[in-house]
Amino acid sequence: MRTGKIIDIECKCGYRLFRYYKAGKGRLIKVMISRLTEDYVGLQGAETHSRPQCPNCHKEIGIIRMIHGEPALKLNQGRIQPIRI
Repeated sequence: MRTGKIIDIECKCGYRLFRYYKAGKGRLIKVMISRLTEDYVGLQGAETHSRPQCPNCHKEIGIIRMIHGEPALKLNQGRIQPIRI
């Protein structure tokens, strides 16, 4: 895999959702579930088209879709802290 770094993804309420290996530059738009290092929401094993919520504030953080043949979380940009690398 390309060079990248591990980042913490937090909800706007401050709750840590997961740790993710981000490859490349730019905004975080989708989260490939295979690249999660720690999962505090329960994304691993979730069904396609489910809408995970923040365990703290119960707001929807995105939708799980199949992207490039593997499950990924398409993030709701208004619900996470802004991240740009």
